[in-house]
Amino acid sequence: MKAVTFAAPIPRYLVTAAAGRVSARLFVGPHACTRLGETASPDLPGDDWVRVRTRMGGICGSDLGIVTLSASPSTSPFSSFPFTPGHENVGTVAELGRAVKGWSVGERVIVNPLLSCVPRGISPLCPGCAAGHPSRCERFTDGHVAPGMLIGTTKGLGGSWGEEFVAHQSQLVAVPDRMTDEEAVLVEPLACSVHAVRANLPADGAKVLVIGSGAIGLMTTAALAALAPRAELTVVARHAFQAQQAERLGAKRTVSGRGDYFEALASVSGARLLKPVIGKRIAVGGFDVTYVCVGGARGMEDALRFTRSGGTIVLLGNSTRMDGIDWSPVWLKELTIRGSLCYGHGDAHGHAHGGASTHAFAEAAAMVADGRAAVGPLLTHTFRLDQLREALLTAMDKKGSGSVKVAFKY
Repeated sequence: MKAVTFAAPIPRYLVTAAAGRVSARLFVGPHACTRLGETASPDLPGDDWVRVRTRMGGICGSDLGIVTLSASPSTSPFSSFPFTPGHENVGTVAELGRAVKGWSVGERVIVNPLLSCVPRGISPLCPGCAAGHPSRCERFTDGHVAPGMLIGTTKGLGGSWGEEFVAHQSQLVAVPDRMTDEEAVLVEPLACSVHAVRANLPADGAKVLVIGSGAIGLMTTAALAALAPRAELTVVARHAFQAQQAERLGAKRTVSGRGDYFEALASVSGARLLKPVIGKRIAVGGFDVTYVCVGGARGMEDALRFTRSGGTIVLLGNSTRMDGIDWSPVWLKELTIRGSLCYGHGDAHGHAHGGASTHAFAEAAAMVADGRAAVGPLLTHTFRLDQLREALLTAMDKKGSGSVKVAFKY
């Protein structure tokens, strides 16, 4: 089959990556870490697995971090090489293992790519999985499949940047007939935002800030509008087309992320700005909950300054290093900073995740299907797999291309 493969960086690439000179470079080609070519289709790891023929595969910010060698080395133990990237997906069931029940060849599915205890065949479940938090699984390196947190980072399973991949039957989510492939491929990133919002659900009337209007920022905007409709939602957007999408998805206000926007954020949140003897102004008062949906220092620094005392900052952006940040607002304002990864659900005792009655992945699919999260227009560009370099460059150049979400279409 035709697929993209990624091999562990060879030393000369690691030296370049360590020097911090890779953020705008693609290491793609016949002799590079990322390659496009023919590879063997993955085998079913067990009788309770299925083969999926890919219909669409999305390009995530974390994927771009991989191919530009700017992802944190700390995540490498939770991968195995070589792997086929691509965890955002929609496909068709092509083959069933002998023990698979409730699914048929030809059904259209989305696959929850998280490789926690159940897909790995691990029993009893680890504490995180048993409590309904599979993103906190302690066994991502164990079981009968290779180490890896997700399909798309794990040797031997394939990914949606290939014509086929395999998945455990527990990972399958049916795609309703009324949902297009273009909508279905967006369910995975929306599920990440649903998880983050459910776990940090703003109260009615809360002042909420989303920093960043790339794909995950706009997905978080959609999730907040659907799950916390009585919150006062403000979104910081760098580009005009992003602000338009944020307003379409339910943001009450947008603030331009260019130039000096501190006065605008203070006005929206009712905060007072105080000037220190040196450096940027800091707010007294501000937003109750801030979702940081960009990597790097600037978004977190803004969150620290504009989240009110006792407030919560939720980090969704794929941040690695945040050099130069003044962390004193954390203790000065008694802030809570929480990370968010992938998806969660109610536990075995029926305890709901953030008030949800179902898994975040299934909830996200339902929100798209019934129109509560009109995320379809966020898929702005599609490419054939053999247009790999063009697709990646389009996803990286948001200003020039106007891209939000880019995907491969088979």
